[in-house]
Amino acid sequence: MELAALAKELPVIRSLGADLVAISPELPDNTLTMAEKHAIPIDILSDATSEVLKKYRLWFAVPAEVKALYLEKFGINLEKYNGAGRWELPVPATYVLDKDGIVRAGQADPDYTIRMEPAEVVAAVREIGNRR
Repeated sequence: MELAALAKELPVIRSLGADLVAISPELPDNTLTMAEKHAIPIDILSDATSEVLKKYRLWFAVPAEVKALYLEKFGINLEKYNGAGRWELPVPATYVLDKDGIVRAGQADPDYTIRMEPAEVVAAVREIGNRR
């Protein structure tokens, strides 16, 4: 799980004067349950209306065949699990912002196996610190 891997780097990230925040389209109770279940010490914000995801264009409608898989194989109804009430998923993305809110590094890819590595996040935070 990406958040668990990032959480391991949290002491280093915080020592560099930065912090981690995650944004999820899940309802607040589902987000809290996930964080507690996996002991993730990161603030996970609920974007239950998908407003942030849509502003960043980081969402997609789930195709019918994938919807059937979620329902039949996994027993997951995204329409009820996420707050938007629609069959949508976020595009996995990681962004590193400076103190002015400017994106200095990032990765977004619909292929959930392609992610920004925790070491890349730490390197980006270090680079921002070196610019001061």
